Amino acid sequence: MLYAVLIWACYQLFILINAPDTRVNETIAWGWQLIIMVLVFGYTGFATMQDVVAIYTTRAARPYADPPVEPTPGPDQTITVQTVAGPQQQQGTVE
Repeated sequence: MLYAVLIWACYQLFILINAPDTRVNETIAWGWQLIIMVLVFGYTGFATMQDVVAIYTTRAARPYADPPVEPTPGPDQTITVQTVAGPQQQQGTVE
């Protein structure tokens, strides 16, 4: 809807360029320029200002991203090996 209004307002200004210069046309052209500026700056400026405030308050470059997750610690490196001699094995002999 914003773009449709902007296109219509710019077209109206284009028509007023070739119109005879009167005080009424000057006032209408000023009003259309004001509408265009409010729409453009209102549409982009408020979003930009919201981002600047969010970056300032969170002190992060990506204020809307999930917070960083701490890495999970690795498992303990303790290795325990147990050997049990079975009935067919004799300890101390090598074949």
